[in-house]
Amino acid sequence: MASLPLVLDLPPIADGSSSLHADPLVALIKKKLPKPNAGGGRSPSICRVYPDMRRVEQEAYEPKLVSIGPLHYGKVRLLPMEQVKLEYLRDLLNRHNENSLENYIAVIRSCLPAAMAQYSENIELSDDEFVEMLVVDGCFIIEYLAKRIFGTTRETAPLAGVRWGFSHLRRDLLLLENQIPFFVLTELFNKTTIPITGKRKEPLALMELVLLFLKIEKPPKVNLEPGKVLHLLHVYHLCLDPECVEEPHRRSCGQSAMLPLKKWIDLISMLFFAFLYLIFIWQWPPWFGATKKSKAPREIPCATELRAAGIQFKRKGVPRENIACYMKVSFREGILEIPFLSVDETTSARLRNLIALEQSCTIVGNHFTSYCVFMDNIINTAGDVAILRSRGILESKLGSDGEVADLFNNLCKGTHLKYEKHYNAKTFEQVVAFCEFAPHKWRAILVHNYFSNPWAIFSVFAGVLIALAAIQVHFTVFPRK
Repeated sequence: MASLPLVLDLPPIADGSSSLHADPLVALIKKKLPKPNAGGGRSPSICRVYPDMRRVEQEAYEPKLVSIGPLHYGKVRLLPMEQVKLEYLRDLLNRHNENSLENYIAVIRSCLPAAMAQYSENIELSDDEFVEMLVVDGCFIIEYLAKRIFGTTRETAPLAGVRWGFSHLRRDLLLLENQIPFFVLTELFNKTTIPITGKRKEPLALMELVLLFLKIEKPPKVNLEPGKVLHLLHVYHLCLDPECVEEPHRRSCGQSAMLPLKKWIDLISMLFFAFLYLIFIWQWPPWFGATKKSKAPREIPCATELRAAGIQFKRKGVPRENIACYMKVSFREGILEIPFLSVDETTSARLRNLIALEQSCTIVGNHFTSYCVFMDNIINTAGDVAILRSRGILESKLGSDGEVADLFNNLCKGTHLKYEKHYNAKTFEQVVAFCEFAPHKWRAILVHNYFSNPWAIFSVFAGVLIALAAIQVHFTVFPRK
């Protein structure tokens, strides 16, 4: 007898059709799901600054004059510039009869999904509103850059009547939250004709306009192709990449001639401080003879302590053919070379937004974060700032050295840095190793305790003279037989 197939009375399998879609919660959750990444696999590059960073100095990340992109779109205090942006769009269209608003809208519609994918949060705008915003903002930036290169007062007049003025506009265009994707600017610029006047024959290039806006005459050897650039702030970050800046050639003749003398001076200094240490301290320190720590140092001493340990500060020169990069710090033979930096009211916002870019977009590196951690370490007080100013490393346009110290002491709050791999990790290791060397540490202790003021110095030399006199008396009373 043939066996019959076993049939089980099972409930139907849910296929996600009518029964699931009937639940309103499903539609609600699906609405909240992020859209598929249309940016060619590239992670979002424009996002909100982390709350821990924003909490320290919120206004450093907020536009004061103009809103670019969706993150600050529609704020009441920025509305006066909306009419100016439309005037700049009109001026760009009037530059040539081939410039067409229809072409601008069409090209932005074609790249809209990729543009939206560059923002880390869902944008509460319809597609038409988003396209309109990108067209107006992108054309405003292109026309503003074009007006700068032609430099006529008449062309820049529409912006002069807006509160706060031009200086804040440049600041606002370099805020992380105030960006549009660079490929949007590229697509709009490719549909734009800007007639050239004067002797120039070749057409303007978008990157040329951007570099002039950033005041970068000779860009470093870095890939500034439109496909490799995220936005305007990223262009600025790339141009200040210290890995693309060549070290200045050292003059070896004078250094080689003075090297023997320097070694003798270092030896005499070491013996002198060792002698003083034995006189005044009387016991070996617990760290004497300790092995070098293998863990990467997380901090280095401040400028005052470094100078006490025998480290010299020197302003690093920059070759004429290279861009001045103030992050190219180096340490060699007890000399800490730091490039020049002018500190003014825009420095905090500029550095904070470059750090915020590195914190939110890891592919760009950590050069600015590493540099600011370095400056935070060597600057603790106004006295540390004064040391750097005296060596021509810092120029302060703020009210006092204390304000400069506060600026650097607050820059890196809320940030994260891998101390084993950051850009200045090797410099940290070299400086710490120099300071941990016993004679250098003796020197630092003696300078801090006995050479901090003229009276302390006088007492040290008086003590030395008394000790020498006592020795002389001893050998006078008890002559050697």
